[in-house]
Amino acid sequence: MKKITFAFGIYTLMLGLLVGAIAALFIGLVHFSTEFLWTFIPEQFNSPWFYPLCMGLIGGLFVGLLQLKFTGYPRSMHENMAELKRTGRIEYKDRLFKTIVSAWIILSFGASVGPEAALIGIVGSTSTWIIDHLKLSLKHKEELISLSIGAIISSIFLSPFSGLAEEIDDSTEAKKIPKQSKLLLSILISFSALASFLWLKSFMKIPESIFSIRLPDAGWSWWFVVLFIPMIILGWLFSIYFDQLQVYIAKALSFIKNKMVLALLGGLSIGIFGIISYYLLFSGEHQLIEVTKSVQEFSITALLIIALLKPLLVAICLATGWKGGAIFPAIFSSSVMGYLVTVWLEGPTGFLITIFVAASCTKIVGKPVLTASILLFVFPLQFFPFILLTAFIVNKNWWASFKQLSQHN
Repeated sequence: MKKITFAFGIYTLMLGLLVGAIAALFIGLVHFSTEFLWTFIPEQFNSPWFYPLCMGLIGGLFVGLLQLKFTGYPRSMHENMAELKRTGRIEYKDRLFKTIVSAWIILSFGASVGPEAALIGIVGSTSTWIIDHLKLSLKHKEELISLSIGAIISSIFLSPFSGLAEEIDDSTEAKKIPKQSKLLLSILISFSALASFLWLKSFMKIPESIFSIRLPDAGWSWWFVVLFIPMIILGWLFSIYFDQLQVYIAKALSFIKNKMVLALLGGLSIGIFGIISYYLLFSGEHQLIEVTKSVQEFSITALLIIALLKPLLVAICLATGWKGGAIFPAIFSSSVMGYLVTVWLEGPTGFLITIFVAASCTKIVGKPVLTASILLFVFPLQFFPFILLTAFIVNKNWWASFKQLSQHN
């Protein structure tokens, strides 16, 4: 069996540390600019009710100018992954600066999207530039770039196994080195990336993440057995709502060809939605912590508005040039809706909410094993087997990934 060299292992470790540092620095940049724009400045003016509208329109002007200057940036997660699979790299020439600036503006001005798409582009481009200067064979260079993408996913979602999950989901990817070596390298780069990411985040005092290991008393009930399949169906239906909104909004706005008009329309929408509820803005990661801590203080109407309008704003943002990831918003809106469909039940409902979110997010993300590895660090650990089972039920192609992966042994 072909073995990896010690030097290649060191390259992998160092790349992981760099990936985590890049992710933390970018997240920190967005956090501090967001705090300045959405907390410090409005406090100086007693937080006027129309402030979100002002920020949305100002952001729309910036996004419009960026779209005119840098057409198509930041690129989506699917575009970056498609390039990686097609060419074995993510190009950095005349691209890295555009990605950083565009994503920073979009995320700072309240877009209802996540940072994962931008970070994959930033890390992929940076990794490609570094690896191009290493004395490695072409196949090992491509392997390192692929590993760096898995590491950034692990860092963003604080899930050290997401890189491996991405490999399992992607059953068509050619295996350039033995599976055992790939397993070892994926673990090495993911944990090293997580270490530098978490250290830098704590150093910069960035607020806690929703992702962590939890082992609470689950409060099992016979209701769980009866409602297991209905919750999967309801979660799947919500994912249809989430996905189809993006299709219909994109078609509805397709007649607008002027990028500045589109960007301003997106900014206007962000402003209006922000006036309706602060929880409709941003990716939803930190808002989910706030909502779960005080969910009983919200009215059913308020939660329903959040659950239904969040996907709508995501669709508007994506269709108007405010591009980003949909994983964080999907987890947030699915969790709120999952609570709403179980609120009529007495006793603990965490298990049923977990199943609802797993079904919804598996369909939205389209990668069942990756989704399960992320939700492992959102919901109680003892629910994880049922998250995997739900992912299997929602996406029948899930098992084919394992079968094809085993054939490479």
